[in-house]
Amino acid sequence: MNLRAGSELLFALGRRYPRLPLAFLRALPLPVLDVVRGLGLRETLRIATRAPWYRDAFAAARVDPRRARRPSDLGGFFLTAEVLKTRPEALLTGRPELAIESSGTSGHVTRVYLSRHELEYSARQGGLMLGLYGLGRDDRLLSTLGLDWGLGSLLVERMMRYTPLFSMVVGRVDPSEAYARLAEYRFNVIVSDPFWLSRLTQIARERGRPGPMKVLIGGGEGITPRIRAELESFWGALVCMTYASTEAATILGFECTHRAGYHVNEFDFCVEIVDPDAEGFGEIVLTTVSRRVMPLIRYRTGDVARWIVEPCACGLPFRRLSPLRGRLDEQVSCAWGNLHPDFFEPLLAQLPRLPSDWQVGLYERDLATVVQLRLELDGDDAARESTVQAVLRALQRTRPDAWLAYCQRLIDLEVVFVAPGTLRTGHKLLRLVDERSSGPPAWVTSAATRRRALS
Repeated sequence: MNLRAGSELLFALGRRYPRLPLAFLRALPLPVLDVVRGLGLRETLRIATRAPWYRDAFAAARVDPRRARRPSDLGGFFLTAEVLKTRPEALLTGRPELAIESSGTSGHVTRVYLSRHELEYSARQGGLMLGLYGLGRDDRLLSTLGLDWGLGSLLVERMMRYTPLFSMVVGRVDPSEAYARLAEYRFNVIVSDPFWLSRLTQIARERGRPGPMKVLIGGGEGITPRIRAELESFWGALVCMTYASTEAATILGFECTHRAGYHVNEFDFCVEIVDPDAEGFGEIVLTTVSRRVMPLIRYRTGDVARWIVEPCACGLPFRRLSPLRGRLDEQVSCAWGNLHPDFFEPLLAQLPRLPSDWQVGLYERDLATVVQLRLELDGDDAARESTVQAVLRALQRTRPDAWLAYCQRLIDLEVVFVAPGTLRTGHKLLRLVDERSSGPPAWVTSAATRRRALS
């Protein structure tokens, strides 16, 4: 029996005996899973040679995929995001029936092709995760993940077809609109992005908690310990995060109720940590073992994490990844998607005067993420006000989705004016920095000659 067939059988039994899948997974010896997954890997490597990019890349790297028994046997061979952005069709090994795209903001988007069968398979696998949280027929789920070109709502909508839950998958509606319906539909499970959950919590603080929650399931963006604690305290429910991506085309890892790292989907992926540092942190590299339309082999995700070696109290045997420490590139996930420095170029181009230099920092204020645009510009109050208004007009015109998120208060925008020469003094300049855990550095506060909040 191959890996996919075994997983399908387990799910089918779980529909009849809901507790059986988790009991089976807890008792599953990892060496057995390794052997079966190895068969899927060898089949993946065999099929991959149908794709022109893989044929050329294997030859250039002087590796024979037929001899590989694990991804690391391929030596220095890796697949990078650039291929998925510029020539994804060169990775096709079968006939695609649908595609998903990233929410990237740096020109080319990441595109992945699938068959409908592969999507349905991933949805059924996700149903097993919901069982881990003890969800059943009496629970009611609301999903407000983005209903666009990406994976989020598409996967959740399919997933709900294989569960007994009452559910509504509505896309990224205004949190105020959703709040008005929480009590009416008696939702006790919400699947959304942390920034959306944070805004909903702000509204509920002002208007009152509409009812009890059982679990909040987050995806798409990391969450800081402070925000998680505040959400859990207010709602009296656990916040459990998932680690998914366009490239994985499903949930790559998930937190159990102990919330101590991401349990890796060992059924469908070989996951490596490459080039680890002294603390074990390195880049997450994934290889699919059950995709046949567009397999990914040693794909460099750009995400940085490490393995958690201690066993989890939940009893699941799957290996765990730590929370992501960051990325190798200047990319940050937030309410505006996968944010890159390129996002801000059209905004800056519309300013009355171009800054000598600039930087963007993301930090948290109360429960909201704030995008702080730091500009090296001199001028009086009138000149600064003109700059602020130019930024807002450019945001509305060039990034309508981001403008809507700003209007819905899913994210705040702030402009800080510093003296020319400030940003590159005494430290390396990064265009985009994530300061949500640490807060803005002291030099920003001390160097700012004018701060303009736009919330």
